[in-house]
Amino acid sequence: MTDQAGLPAISSAEITDDLGGQALAQIARAYKRVGLLAESVDLTKAMMEFTRLRRLAVYEAGRDRLVIAPEAVKLGEALAGGRNGDSDQIAPVLAMTRALQDQHFRWSERLKGLGSEDRKLAYRALGDGDALLVALSYLSKTRGSLNWAQATMRFAAELERTGVHLPELLKQELVFPYRDGSQFVQWAFLAKGWSGVNALFADPPVSSAQILHPETYYVRRQAPLRITPFGLKRQFKESAAIDDTLGELRIQILLGLNQSRKDAERIASRWSGDHLSAYPDGEDMITAWISAWSGDQEARDFQRAVRAVLERRHRARFDETPGQTDGWKANLRTGRSMVLQVRGTAALFLDGVATARALEVSEEIWKNLEIAPESADLPFDSAKRPAQFSLKSR
Repeated sequence: MTDQAGLPAISSAEITDDLGGQALAQIARAYKRVGLLAESVDLTKAMMEFTRLRRLAVYEAGRDRLVIAPEAVKLGEALAGGRNGDSDQIAPVLAMTRALQDQHFRWSERLKGLGSEDRKLAYRALGDGDALLVALSYLSKTRGSLNWAQATMRFAAELERTGVHLPELLKQELVFPYRDGSQFVQWAFLAKGWSGVNALFADPPVSSAQILHPETYYVRRQAPLRITPFGLKRQFKESAAIDDTLGELRIQILLGLNQSRKDAERIASRWSGDHLSAYPDGEDMITAWISAWSGDQEARDFQRAVRAVLERRHRARFDETPGQTDGWKANLRTGRSMVLQVRGTAALFLDGVATARALEVSEEIWKNLEIAPESADLPFDSAKRPAQFSLKSR
């Protein structure tokens, strides 16, 4: 049964669950300090709408029904290229594919168990990319020849219009899993058919970088570097309020706030890993963001680009740190400072430390910083698993 009466309201508890239990208020503060969100953004309100738009078509197993929002119908028409009989079936196909991903791969459960938001984004790109590929396959069977790339771009453009009122970060994260995820999944489909797509669920991508650059998953596997700031952790008695990875896509979005999309993509594509953490400090918060890059010049290119974003967001001015060729510091009216430094292939942004101690704390971070590769996985291959039920007739 299909119901277009409307989807259930999104609760704040669902959002917290999606974020792995991290406090939304703390995430908002940290994202605003690194420049990803404007100070005026109400992240709780924005996340409720974002979560609703992510669930425009759902299958309720307990009630054996599909619930389809009006926006999902428009997305079906965009994918099909107009209002046709088969366009009405797109939303149900998307919903059923996701339901079968949960049934056979425990996909939603596995998503909730991930700690990194960047890895979650990669997992969502796999799930949504698979669902869109099924819908494209369905359309191809009902009407014959179909340009999948053009259909995907129509779908992505309609989804972006649907989420136009969201902050840029969330708007791009709404579209990315379908637009880029479907292209990523097509690599497996073209190589090994639907059995190749099924294999992805046994060996998922681990970063948005692998979705953006499929060759780093399929051809020469490149996992993000693991960054552990021991020097930072030792300075705080309390556990970090935020412990996360932003990833290439979010860095691309961040840099795109102040320069052309092409330049933002070029700089972000040299990302090798990052670690964002935030610690409570009375009523304030200390934020540290460490990122690794493919080379020394690439790290400096990022430093210059992110410095421009930070100056614009916070109306601050970074001045060179005496004796440091790649060190910049902005003293704030609050008596605290922002520090932006590069050492070799790594960059550090430190915010919220008292001005008198800011450079001392940053030095402690550099002295006790570990950047190491994660264990490499085997190149892409078919998994020895039963075929996904929903794919038997694809």
